Amino acid sequence: MLVCLAAPLAAQNYREVEPETPARAFGALDLQLAFPQGEFAQFVGTGYGVGGHLTFLLDPARRVGIRLYGSWIQYGNTSERIPFPGLPGISVDLTTSNDIYSFGIGPEFQLSTGGFRPYLYGSIGGSNFATVTKAEGSNNTSPFASSTNFNDWTWALTGGGGMMVQVSRGRTPVFLDGGLRYQTHGRTRYLREGSLTTDSGGNVIISPIESATNLLVVQFGVQLKL
Repeated sequence: MLVCLAAPLAAQNYREVEPETPARAFGALDLQLAFPQGEFAQFVGTGYGVGGHLTFLLDPARRVGIRLYGSWIQYGNTSERIPFPGLPGISVDLTTSNDIYSFGIGPEFQLSTGGFRPYLYGSIGGSNFATVTKAEGSNNTSPFASSTNFNDWTWALTGGGGMMVQVSRGRTPVFLDGGLRYQTHGRTRYLREGSLTTDSGGNVIISPIESATNLLVVQFGVQLKL
């Protein structure tokens, strides 16, 4: 009996210590805190948002890959309650948000393949600076009207790095991920809080700003080995 049991137990122990399969790709989701740099910092404050990326590893050593990323950062938000025209006693919530939507593609270099993985990356892509106003009632779960007041597309270059720390194993290992990226754009036209006003006749006055729009972004999230 002991001999018969020994073979299955040995096979089970062997499976438990089998090395993980090499990574083919990583998928990530992170929270972001964006600090305007230089001229941009004179007009707007700290922003926040979310981002994600996919990295496809290309070389046999699984250290060089192509990263595709997307990012949303909000750097301004105002809200006011105003009477609904023509309906006495009815008011609506009017919210104006200033957002940056970015995407890019570029190389990524992982400096090790263990449980601690420092990495560097760069990308080229584009960013859209958009200001949108939405109207909703007090009991609405979604706006009943919205309008894009202003938007401007510009190119985006990024460079950054960080550290991945493995926290679980199994079929889909999980890594905690923290890093920094510097994101630079050309001169961009955009709105900030206070750039939308109305005159005595109720007409909207838009006062765009033009400046460099560079950002230092701190990010923290998770990566999954795919």
